[in-house]
Amino acid sequence: MSKAYDVLIVGAGTAGSYAAYLMAKQGLNVALVERKKAEEVFKVTGDAIGKHHIEELIRSGLSIRNDLFMVKYEGAELYSPDLSVKYFVAGEGYGLDIGKWAQWLINAANNNGADIIDKHTVSAPIIEGGFVKGVKANRSDGTQVELRAKVTVDASGATGVVRTKLPSQYRISEPLLPEDASYAYREIIEVDYSIPNPQNIRIYLDNNISPGGYWWFFPKSDRAANVGLGIWGKLVKERGLNPRINYEKYLASSPYVKGRKLLHAGGGIVPTRRPLASMVGPGIVAVGDAAVAVNPIHGGGIGPALLSSALASRAIVEALEKGDVSEAGLWRYNLDYLNAYGIKQAQLDVFRLMLQTLTNDQLNRGLRARILTEDEVLKISISGNLNLSGGRKMLMALRLLKVPDIARKLSLALSYMNEIKRIYINYPRNPNELNNWLVTLVAKYNEYRLKLKLPLMTL
Repeated sequence: MSKAYDVLIVGAGTAGSYAAYLMAKQGLNVALVERKKAEEVFKVTGDAIGKHHIEELIRSGLSIRNDLFMVKYEGAELYSPDLSVKYFVAGEGYGLDIGKWAQWLINAANNNGADIIDKHTVSAPIIEGGFVKGVKANRSDGTQVELRAKVTVDASGATGVVRTKLPSQYRISEPLLPEDASYAYREIIEVDYSIPNPQNIRIYLDNNISPGGYWWFFPKSDRAANVGLGIWGKLVKERGLNPRINYEKYLASSPYVKGRKLLHAGGGIVPTRRPLASMVGPGIVAVGDAAVAVNPIHGGGIGPALLSSALASRAIVEALEKGDVSEAGLWRYNLDYLNAYGIKQAQLDVFRLMLQTLTNDQLNRGLRARILTEDEVLKISISGNLNLSGGRKMLMALRLLKVPDIARKLSLALSYMNEIKRIYINYPRNPNELNNWLVTLVAKYNEYRLKLKLPLMTL
C-alpha cells in the first residue's frame, strides 16, 4: 500500500525544494517527487538572484554556503539595439552555481525530514470528490504508482504538469499561452579574454537577435559567463523562430564569446505574464514557474519562486491545522502573493506588452532620449509603477516631446498599469467572487490590448 502524505510536492527545483524544506521543518509529512535522479537536478536559468532573497533564506533558518555563489553583482547594464546608449541600474545580487544550489536545497528538505522520491515521472492528478488527492506517476522501470496526500503542490516548472491536467472548471488549470511566455536558450561558457566589470550583468535589447525579448551576458567570473537569449512566444509560434538558431546565428561567433568553450547548454520556456487567476484549487496549489511566478520584464524567477513557496507553505500549514484544504481554505495564498508580489507582477505585465510592440528604431530613439532615467527604471522594476513629483513630470514631458510615437505608448502603459493595479487591489476575498472579478480584469486588459493592436484575451 502506498504511503499517504500531508503534502506532496511535484518538482525538485528551487520552488519545490524550498517548499519541502519549509513544511518538513514545520513537522509535516512531506514528499518531494522528481522525474530526474536527485543528484542530477539542474534548472536552466540565468542563475542570478537578488541579495534580499538570500537574506530571506537566512531568516528561514538555512545556512548559506559560500560555494553556492560564483560572483557578486552590483547592478545591470542595459544596452540599446545600436549599442549607442547604456543604462546602469544598481542592485546587489549573486550569480549562482545552479547545480550546487539545486543539491543544497534538496538536501535541506531531506535533512529536515522530507522524503525524496526521484526517478518518478508524474502523469496525472488523482481527483476524488472534486479534490486533488495526489498524483499518478511512472517509475523509471515503467510501473505506475499512486502517490497520495492531503495537499498537492505543483512545482513542476512552466509546463505545470499537474495543474494544467485538471478540468477547466478549476481556475488553477489556466494554460500558459505562447504570447505570455519567452522561449529561451542559453549556454554557460568559458572565454579566452578577461571579462570587463564582471560585477555587472548585461542586458541587450535587439529585435533582430531576440525579437520581443532580450539577450544577456551574465558573468560567472572574469573568464566565464551565462549567455543566452529569449524570444517572445507569440513570434515563435507565428514565425517559426527558434532561440537556439538565433544564438548560433548572432552570438556564437561574436566577440562576446571569443574562445567559447561550452560548459553547459539548455533551453526552456519562461512565463512572462500576470499572475494566474487563482494559484489554488481544492487540495492543490502551484508555486514557482508552475504558478507563473516570474518577473514579466526580465524573466527572473528564482526570487519569486522562493517567495511563492514561502507564502504557499504558510497557507498550507494553516489549512491543514484547520482541516480545510478546499479552495476557500487555501485562498489565503492568493491574497498573500498578490500583496507581496503579484500586483507588481500584473503591472509589469502591462509594461511588458508595450515594450514588445516597440521596434529597434523606437527602442534606440527612446533610450537615446532618456525618457526614463536609470532611477525611474529602477523604481518601475521595484514597485511596478511610477509616481513622479510635479517637477519630474515636467522633465519627463519635455523628454517625451522628442519622441511622440514612443511617448504615446509609454503614457498608455503607465496609465493602464495604474488601472490594472486598482483591479488587483480589489481581488476577491473568496473564490465565489472570482468569475465576476475576472470579467472586469479581462475587459480592462482588452481595452489596452486593442490600443496596442494585440490579440484579445478570453475568459
